[in-house]
Amino acid sequence: MSRPSFFAFGGRGHYGRGEMTTVIPLGAAGSRVVEELAEPRHASLQQLKAYWLAKKGEALAPPRSAIRPEEIVALLPNLALIDVVGDPPRFRVRLFGTALATAYGGDITGKFVDEVDFDAIGGDVIAHMMTVVRECRPCAVRISLTKEADGRHIEYERIWLPLSQDGIHVTMLLGGVAVERVYASVTPPPGA
Repeated sequence: MSRPSFFAFGGRGHYGRGEMTTVIPLGAAGSRVVEELAEPRHASLQQLKAYWLAKKGEALAPPRSAIRPEEIVALLPNLALIDVVGDPPRFRVRLFGTALATAYGGDITGKFVDEVDFDAIGGDVIAHMMTVVRECRPCAVRISLTKEADGRHIEYERIWLPLSQDGIHVTMLLGGVAVERVYASVTPPPGA
């Protein structure tokens, strides 16, 4: 089975929307591929963005209180809420959905993102969050990573959406994740 094009390895990565941003061959310590997307490709993330846009209306971003869990029940296991704390901002995980905790291998609720084992993509995760805060716009990416700590390999698509309590500053991020594959090592299981 061939991998989707964003998992193509070799050559140099470059920065730009919809293009590969970082490439390190899988199997290497801290291997990863990060691709920024102009729009989410996964149906659940498209649904989350449409929901966010409806709640946003003409505002800079919707407040957290506009996001009603009972309206997005099917998405909840794959959602994260991130508090934007301080200046310069740090990002604290307020909520980490059950499907995310399973894929990641543990619950990271209450932790700061810069303290979490996101292996080699930690800087990318924070940079994408900073883009959302600075530009008050959604940021969608596809990622393939191998955690150094346990060798767990995860392939997923993610979107960060800004939330604003005061209508001026981004105070929280709503994240949706579509986990595509998870396995215990960089060698995919048979038939994957």
